[in-house]
Amino acid sequence: MAIEIRELVIKVKIEESLNGAKNTDVDLEKIKQSVLKECKKEISRQLNRKKER
Repeated sequence: MAIEIRELVIKVKIEESLNGAKNTDVDLEKIKQSVLKECKKEISRQLNRKKER
């Protein structure tokens, strides 16, 4: 069964870092994990709605 996600809204708060660019890698990883979590939630919602696995 194919699942189509037509819209993915990504919200990111961008602030000037007091520590310079040191936290950039950590921040990007947090964003990636957040996007992955939202994708998994949407897939679960669609699977539950269609009642097929």
